[in-house]
Amino acid sequence: MIKINLRDLMWQKNISAKKINDEVGIGTTTISNIIHGKHKNVGLDIIDKLCEVLDCRIQDLLEFERNNK
Repeated sequence: MIKINLRDLMWQKNISAKKINDEVGIGTTTISNIIHGKHKNVGLDIIDKLCEVLDCRIQDLLEFERNNK
């Protein structure tokens, strides 16, 4: 499973959803849905924009967690 560390990065970098919206045009609803796991299929265009505004690498934003069966 891919985990998106958006909330943690926003907290660490002191960046609000409003600032992300203002700088790269990702809606605050979309950001909230990503944070709360309601937006499961995040496109590469959004990942790219988030990395840009958060000044991070893709591996800082995305994390792979094995499913324990």
